[in-house]
Amino acid sequence: ASLPAPPHKMGERKVLNKYYPPDFDPTLLPRNRKPRDRQIEVRIMIPFTLCCSMCKEFSYRGKKFNSKKEIAQDVTYLGIHIHRFFIKCPRCASEIVFRTDPEHADYILEHGATRNYEVWNDRRGEDEDEDENDVMKALEKKTHDNKIEMDILDALDDAKTLNARHQKVDMDKVLEKLRKEQESGDARDKIELDDEEEELVEQTEFEKNVRRISEDEEKARERERELVMAATKAAITGGVQAQPKRLAGVLVKRKAEEAADGEGSAKGQKTELAGLLGGYSSSSSD
Repeated sequence: ASLPAPPHKMGERKVLNKYYPPDFDPTLLPRNRKPRDRQIEVRIMIPFTLCCSMCKEFSYRGKKFNSKKEIAQDVTYLGIHIHRFFIKCPRCASEIVFRTDPEHADYILEHGATRNYEVWNDRRGEDEDEDENDVMKALEKKTHDNKIEMDILDALDDAKTLNARHQKVDMDKVLEKLRKEQESGDARDKIELDDEEEELVEQTEFEKNVRRISEDEEKARERERELVMAATKAAITGGVQAQPKRLAGVLVKRKAEEAADGEGSAKGQKTELAGLLGGYSSSSSD
């Protein structure tokens, strides 16, 4: 009996890892060498307004074209590559060529069209002609350039002197000085902290003394209040002998004072009565 066919499995759609056999030799692969003057398709906007030489169609500045770009092999400027662009006229499809001009920060139209008139280009040419013809202006420009160059050289010398001074500095001495300054600052902070702690301790002790004095006064008042209450209760109930000796002494002393006050008041009353009787008898005899 034949076995059933295995179910169909779909392969991975986006393959990330490829299989390399054991006998794979990468040196046998052909190298894909690209020519240096190859053309690259880019999307650009033309940097100036131009007129086609064949059909007189105007293409204005900023219009987008599908172009081909290549690096010019026959000309460079101060090591800067010059790029050449090839576009087609949108009306007659004739080829138009222009390239970069790094010397003047501009573009140069080479073939297939004429560049439209631009006022600023004429002004730039007039300024260049005036600079070439005017000797005094050229001398002023040269003097200004020399002054700028001297300022740059002075700044460079200052930077070199500063770097040399930094190289002569001993980092160990600098670190030691910083450590001493930090220690002196810590000691100063500690002294200030000690002064604050002393003030805090003095204030705490003063508060404790005040609190202790107030507590002692309160206790003495409470003791006197208790004694007075006990004496009053004993006087009311008549149980002086049952009270302690100290309390009995206090009560006896107070009673003696009250008796003395009572005798004095009685004598005063008798004297006043005798005076009144004397005055009455003298008045009756008259």
